[in-house]
Amino acid sequence: MKTLGQGSLASIVKIILDVVWYLGWVLLSFAALVLLAAAATLVMDFLGYSPGVVTELFQSIREHGWLFPLLVTEIIAFMIVIDRLRRISSTLIAGDPFVPENAGHLQVIAIAIAGYQVLRHVTQGAVAMLLTMMDQPVLGGLELTATANIDLGAWFAVVALLVLAEIFREGAKMRQEQKLTI
Repeated sequence: MKTLGQGSLASIVKIILDVVWYLGWVLLSFAALVLLAAAATLVMDFLGYSPGVVTELFQSIREHGWLFPLLVTEIIAFMIVIDRLRRISSTLIAGDPFVPENAGHLQVIAIAIAGYQVLRHVTQGAVAMLLTMMDQPVLGGLELTATANIDLGAWFAVVALLVLAEIFREGAKMRQEQKLTI
């Protein structure tokens, strides 16, 4: 099986990425609808109208409602990575992977992964701080302790993607110079 062009491994990867892309949109839409429904029940409760079953259904969502915006941002970061991988695989299918745009796509993927990692650490710290300030018990009676939980694999991927972006940029520049050479 060939690796570039139509009917290649890259086209199979592109199909898989397309399916994941649309599933991501479905997941993002569902999370947004749940968040809107929880907000609507909060407004209904505030106005004194209690629809009963609906309020009970979304009560648990409202209690942990601060998690949904985090979930939505995680889905968005995931979709940014998938979208850029789809764009890169399109150039592979076209048989021309060394284009300057791919360097930018790799940089965006690296930034999205780095942003997700920073968001993960900030939110874990914020949740621990809020639970401590509100004297909320932690599940199972565990204590919250500050630990350095750094995902070295993710940070290595960020650095590797930034290096690969520069390699793609230089490869595209060299290819362009070669086209101009007689």
